[in-house]
Amino acid sequence: MTNRERFVSYVKYGSGKPFCSPQIGAGAGFDTRLAGKEWFSQTTVEDTVAACKRFNIVPLYNFGLDPVIAVAEDGFGWRNVSLTETADRRIVENEFFTPDPALKLTMRTIEDRLKGGFSTKTPLEEEGDLDAFELYVEALLGSTHYHRITEHVAHIRSIIGEDEALSIQWEAHPLGMLGLITTMNMVLFPYDYTERVEALYPKILQINDKILDAVKAGGADFIFLGGPGPEISSPDLYKRYFIPHGAEVADNARSKGLLVYSHVCSPVEPFLTYGFYNDMKPDLFETLSQAPVGNIVSLEDALGKIPAHICTRGNVGLDELLYKTPEEIYQRSTEILKTAAKLGRKHILAASDYLFYGISEENVEAMARAAEDFAG
Repeated sequence: MTNRERFVSYVKYGSGKPFCSPQIGAGAGFDTRLAGKEWFSQTTVEDTVAACKRFNIVPLYNFGLDPVIAVAEDGFGWRNVSLTETADRRIVENEFFTPDPALKLTMRTIEDRLKGGFSTKTPLEEEGDLDAFELYVEALLGSTHYHRITEHVAHIRSIIGEDEALSIQWEAHPLGMLGLITTMNMVLFPYDYTERVEALYPKILQINDKILDAVKAGGADFIFLGGPGPEISSPDLYKRYFIPHGAEVADNARSKGLLVYSHVCSPVEPFLTYGFYNDMKPDLFETLSQAPVGNIVSLEDALGKIPAHICTRGNVGLDELLYKTPEEIYQRSTEILKTAAKLGRKHILAASDYLFYGISEENVEAMARAAEDFAG
């Protein structure tokens, strides 16, 4: 059985023995360090694959997608405006252009050597920015070039190989505005510009339908569906938007033969108790972590609030992986596996989030060894 078959079968049915699948990639830096690089933005698909292959794990490769691919030759795209570099910092300003020279958006990103990057200016910040975004949405609705997305995913598949599980990530939830908005503005725009953004959400769901077909044709197994935690969102926002729209995306993905990978790295309580994440209908949910990286009471308590048909993944804390010994990580990993087995749950041993630059290989090896020993 291939790793791909093993991962998909376990998520669907709980088939086979439990295994270790630490989250590697997504710009967190662990694969960057193993590749001998110091700038996270220079990490390639090949670097991520090489990092995963160093350990006895069953990986889920998760790579991002920019939907602009589907209209790239129709007057939409990104171009660099400026680049400022020092020995330890890069400041990049990019412009999202449209066929109308007056309608453009800007993004500014700071990246520090060995630390990764963050945006200080994102495209959608004010109501006026929606003019360019609406033009972009209409272009995507009418585009006949979604085969470019299929080709992009197929290229990633050719690098990781046919035997590994693949997840493709874009802002699939309509509130994410196709990746052009911060999490903060994602939760503010529905209240500040209600009529305009609510008119956009059904259109984004139609675009998602096209993207789902395209990524499936390219060889994806999962799509990524996240959501902000209670420290930034509200029960009202979940009930009005995240739950109904998330469930629609999830149902649509499954109807096309895809599985839904839901990652929430915020503290998940009390939304976990409310059942909000369950209502969004993921197939694979992460991560269930205790303080300080999360806020669940215990793994037993958290699993008791998630239906058994949902596979869970986690939950060795990144703090533990950074500061504890391999022996301690081995013991912690074994405790997690024993708890899940006692409760009869589908649970994949992993971390509380994507592995940081500074996490030691020895601690990742300890996780993998614990899963191998536990599975016998």
